[in-house]
Amino acid sequence: MQDESPFIHYQAKLCVKVRFLTSDRKPHANSLQLISYRALKKRMDNPENTEKQMRNGSWGGGALVLYSSLSRDYKDALTTEFGNPKEEIKKSWFADHYVSDREAANFYISHRYGDNNEHKLDMAKVEEYIYNASVLNTVVQMKNNRKEYARALGYTKLDIWQSLSNDVNAFREVAHTLPPSKDGLRRKATAYAKAMELSKTAGYKTLISGKLQNSNAKKVTEKEQMALLDELISKHTNLDNELISTIYNTVAERMDWKTITAMTVSNRKNKKKVVSHAGRNGSKSLKNNVLMQAKRFRPTTPMTYWTLDGWDAELLYQSTGTNDKGHSVTSYHNRLTVVVILDTFNNYPIGFAIGTHETPALIKQALQNAIQHSKELFGQLYMPYEMQMDNYAFKTLKSTYKEVTRNITPASVGNAKAKVIEPYFNHINKKYCKLLNNWSGHNVDSGSKNQPNDEYMNKIKKQFPDQLGCIKQIESIIYAERSKNGKEYAKNWLNTKEVHKTIMTNESYLLTFGDNTGYTNKLRGEGLILTIHGEKYAYDSFDINFRHHADKDWSIQYDVNDLSQVLAVSADGKERFMLEQKYIQPMALADRREGDQEQLDKIRNFNKSVTNMIVDERATNSRLLEPLMAQPQLNDTLAKHLISDSLGQHKNNKSKERLMAQNKAAKLIESTNKKQAKNHEKSFMDEQLEYYSDKVDINDYLND
Repeated sequence: MQDESPFIHYQAKLCVKVRFLTSDRKPHANSLQLISYRALKKRMDNPENTEKQMRNGSWGGGALVLYSSLSRDYKDALTTEFGNPKEEIKKSWFADHYVSDREAANFYISHRYGDNNEHKLDMAKVEEYIYNASVLNTVVQMKNNRKEYARALGYTKLDIWQSLSNDVNAFREVAHTLPPSKDGLRRKATAYAKAMELSKTAGYKTLISGKLQNSNAKKVTEKEQMALLDELISKHTNLDNELISTIYNTVAERMDWKTITAMTVSNRKNKKKVVSHAGRNGSKSLKNNVLMQAKRFRPTTPMTYWTLDGWDAELLYQSTGTNDKGHSVTSYHNRLTVVVILDTFNNYPIGFAIGTHETPALIKQALQNAIQHSKELFGQLYMPYEMQMDNYAFKTLKSTYKEVTRNITPASVGNAKAKVIEPYFNHINKKYCKLLNNWSGHNVDSGSKNQPNDEYMNKIKKQFPDQLGCIKQIESIIYAERSKNGKEYAKNWLNTKEVHKTIMTNESYLLTFGDNTGYTNKLRGEGLILTIHGEKYAYDSFDINFRHHADKDWSIQYDVNDLSQVLAVSADGKERFMLEQKYIQPMALADRREGDQEQLDKIRNFNKSVTNMIVDERATNSRLLEPLMAQPQLNDTLAKHLISDSLGQHKNNKSKERLMAQNKAAKLIESTNKKQAKNHEKSFMDEQLEYYSDKVDINDYLND
């Protein structure tokens, strides 16, 4: 199928689908993302702006804006990305209206012929007939809407069958075998349309070759009668028995069939309940009430199965804002959304987040809360063994889900019973929310017994809490649930198998949930200096490899709940190091505390190891270069001349330097031994001076 076009004719005018312009509110996958939906809506609503809205978004179709009312920049962007509007509409009009006929597929696959119905159509024929039926459906639709079709092609008058023939011949996305001439197409489409007026079965049958039809006319007639009746019973508009019998009898009189009564329809309905259920009640109802379902038992230990979902809390709060006229207006019907992470072992709400509506960011916040709470309970950042979620924003959140658990289980679309969290929300509503004065009611269609008194609610609406107060109500409910089930949850953690316990590393946690400073830092002697929420912090690493990348710019990921360590990520993303907050030493020895000397020694030992590494590497280089410089081919090189003295002496000087180096080394060892022997005799002033030489300049962390 061709990609969807952003252009469409509506009310005889060229329009653009708003989803192809906006960056939010479910934009199209190919949207130019030129403007937010809210900003564009304001412009369309303001008569002083040029943008003119042609249609509001609804179930019948998305919002449309008049193409001619858009700015030149927007028009150019649309033309560059999607081509000339008029030409694109011409090319895509037929393809956009083509829909594969699933019912035709079912009919041709199940078609039988022969004296005893022993033969089936081969799959090549089935595919051909499905394509032909689907294309003819589009042809009939175009013909019946010829005025709109003509406008789309930019004509006021046209030869409808010639134009349709051209479109059918040009449409080769499927391998149909319809007649190439306009007269042949007209005869085929007309016969098909007339038969479809009787029944879909009759219409599909016109496309089957006479050689492949059943010779037993009586059996075919009986099947067609039952098929027509069953399709009327399965109609999504839920026709009553009298109306079904009337429609059926209209066809029966023309086909010389026996007429039926409403009682006959009722009997057939009872017999075909399974078949007609989806048509009358929908596929979701079919899954939940007719099809077979698996029975499951709860997890036997904690942290093995989490499920998450969003819940519009049945608690109202008041909010004051400004309307279009600048007047202050207070609304009382507002509700918050809660994303809950539920451990189904004993319905323990291990994580939650509260917002004004469900978003990927809110779900991520709830997952972060769950991982943090696992650390509060068990001392480590533990991840669940398996997690279930619905399909909301699944593509956006899939990478996050993979970081949180090794086993992801999306719930089947429309299968509410697969999500055990929904009954939990009912439990919360009945046990807690219903006791509060700002309860909004639950399940509007269930009758007045489950709803609050609207008259009284209107009287006390000014007593409703504000948004912050409502958040506190929800938090208290979650904390009450944790308190109720927490002891059992923590106790049974000991029974969870080690294979089902997975710790999330601090690096993975910060990569997944960490905030970013929004700027980069370079390593200096005092470490990386960050400003977080107006406060300065210093971080460094005792990993010597971090020093090897001192030239790089580092982006910092941090958790505002724990600033003891952060994650440094190089600008290219190839290097990552965990940094710990630097220990701040006091200036005065009089202020020294327990642990200060230990932290100071830690820095000294690290610096000593770095110095030794440098010395060792340079010594290794000298050993490698000594025989190299002795090579005859280097006698005339600059390096060789630099090694010899002004008298041309080389070996003697080299031997002398080696002896001097050995003597210096011996003296250094002797001096070091003496210093170590007299270390305990250092004076107070010596110790203070050594301390000052190693300290970090605290001025970097003092407020300006």
